[in-house]
Amino acid sequence: MRLELRDIHKVFSDGTHALRGVTLEVLPGEVLALLGENGAGKTTLMKIAAGIYKPTSGDIYIDGRPVKMRSARDALKLGIAMVHQHLSLIPGLTAMENLAIVEGAGLRPISAELKTRALKVAEELGFEVDWDRDVEELPLGVRQRVEIVKALAWGADLLILDEPTTVLTPPEVKPLFQVIRRLKEMGKSVVYITHKIPEVLEIADRVVVLRRGVKTAEFTPPYDPKRLVESMVGELKTESVAREGKPGERPVLEVEDLWIYEGGRAVLQGVSLRVREREILAVVGVEGNGQEQLVEAVVGVRRGRGLVKVHGGLAYIPDDRQRKALLMELSLVENAIVGREREFARRGLISWKLAAEYTEGLIREFGIVTPGPWASVRQLSGGNQQKLVVGRELGRGAKLIVAHQPTRGLDVATTEHVHSLLIKARNGGAGVLLVTSDLDEAYKLADTIAVIYRGRIAALGPAGEMGVELVGRKMAGL
Repeated sequence: MRLELRDIHKVFSDGTHALRGVTLEVLPGEVLALLGENGAGKTTLMKIAAGIYKPTSGDIYIDGRPVKMRSARDALKLGIAMVHQHLSLIPGLTAMENLAIVEGAGLRPISAELKTRALKVAEELGFEVDWDRDVEELPLGVRQRVEIVKALAWGADLLILDEPTTVLTPPEVKPLFQVIRRLKEMGKSVVYITHKIPEVLEIADRVVVLRRGVKTAEFTPPYDPKRLVESMVGELKTESVAREGKPGERPVLEVEDLWIYEGGRAVLQGVSLRVREREILAVVGVEGNGQEQLVEAVVGVRRGRGLVKVHGGLAYIPDDRQRKALLMELSLVENAIVGREREFARRGLISWKLAAEYTEGLIREFGIVTPGPWASVRQLSGGNQQKLVVGRELGRGAKLIVAHQPTRGLDVATTEHVHSLLIKARNGGAGVLLVTSDLDEAYKLADTIAVIYRGRIAALGPAGEMGVELVGRKMAGL
């Protein structure tokens, strides 16, 4: 299948001009990387290709024939499917039951034909999935595989993957690339939406770069990473902030012999660790080894057996911004001051003028792409939502910062900015509990690294003494 998008414009009802005359084509059997920073229009463009959005103007062609799509169902009939950044499977249903859900038609009976097709696709791709389990019980990487199988079982020839590694841990990324290569061998086309340069170098046959709704460049191998970055974000001004001084002696977080049970099973088993002033402690591990429960115990939303003591208040950057950090229907202004309302109160009432000025400062500092401070956060791209959360939390001046996947979904420039802010907070006397699946991030930021495996701390020591081979072996339980 050959897909062509010609002169696509998209203007939303609030006046946001998200796409400005973008033209591109996707060739049969190729992996096209759609590269750009948060808010560049990548996902909007592909939602138009997948029938989810209608273009304000412009034309869509498949194999040279003009087509009109009113829904994702129409796109699927034409052979186009999209796997979203925030996976859209329905909890409470099994993996196989989720395959039978068609947008616009609801849950259909699981026919023998659909089941046979799905199992054949899974076998061709080398997927192992427990199809009778509730999807909520499956690891995120397996859920993503279910979405891919679903799209192909319903006949997709062109698969759009929106920031597919956002939900994956480092060990799961390589198998994803192998799957993409298999799809290519099967004659399928893949559009790979990303802002991560290393992924482009690894997987793309061709790269199209979007910036602020405009197609700025197109590349074929061999790629020059510097040119890719510059066409994506302009000249990249990195903030090189060095750690100053050694960690102090006074703790800002103490965790001693912490046990947490779920369904009669110990998901944390006697965890003990300490974060000191001027220290970034990175907890690394394959997702699902107790990281989430540890973070929830530290921030006070989950109880366990043992001691958790926080000294001097905390700021919390959660891993799931939509469920844990933002009130999606409220404005940026209202979300920016959550938990800090007293700071903006005058005579007992919130000064919305001050709150709006503060929010405008966050928008400028973090480069949040938004129609304005009073826009609903639901209108923002995932990366811009994360920028708002990070800006709000790091502005609290807390002695302990709990950062769970703080740069997940962020572009290159904003990731650098967040890293510099965490180091500045550390240099200023704060302690940081950094829970990340990105080993590069851990080694770049951490004074101390702890490896968590099956609810236990498998290794802990100064970052300079925790070699990559050792950490990798401990993450795998060796």
